[in-house]
Amino acid sequence: MLKRGTMVLAVAWSLISVIMVIAQEPAGPPQPSPANKKLGVFVGTWKDEAEMKPGLFGPGGTMSLTETCEWLTGSFSVVCYTDSTGFMGDLKTLSVLTYEPEERVYRFYEFNSVGWTNSAKGTVDGDIWTFDGESKVGGKLIKSRFTIKLPSPDSAVMRSEVSVGGGPMTLFMELKGTRVKQSLNDFNQCAQHGNEGWVFECYKTWLGLH
Repeated sequence: MLKRGTMVLAVAWSLISVIMVIAQEPAGPPQPSPANKKLGVFVGTWKDEAEMKPGLFGPGGTMSLTETCEWLTGSFSVVCYTDSTGFMGDLKTLSVLTYEPEERVYRFYEFNSVGWTNSAKGTVDGDIWTFDGESKVGGKLIKSRFTIKLPSPDSAVMRSEVSVGGGPMTLFMELKGTRVKQSLNDFNQCAQHGNEGWVFECYKTWLGLH
């Protein structure tokens, strides 16, 4: 359990960060930038099929995933919840996509139900998103790169590569995803923000036009 002092410091730091941001926006609270709005391409529910390649991490296998991504309040970040089934058993994952204006990069954070955490920095070029990250597993440095291509508004393909202990990048996983039809609830989420500039992007995503 966190100590009270630690909790107070965490809250204080969060408030300071918010105040600093708002102070730089004298016209009112900050609004999502065009870079933030680009994350809307991931909003929705996706059905994915992934193949883990045999190699350093075992014999590999296939997995089926259902991923639901939605805007976090404020529409600066997208939060995704994923349920996976397959050769690794049942797995649940929480991931967050956001934009860091100071460094002008996208950031990806991931946490799953078996204790694995991951983070990466990303860029976008047209319909291709590339994220690079690193972590340690068993004392070894693991560098990762995953590339997401969106050939159409409702389809995605991803290649994931890893490097272990300074070795070459090798293909780790391939994934194909399809966005299912947006629900009425997704439409209602757009309507709740009818006075905000990004709402038209939200509607285009819901209609499958974005």
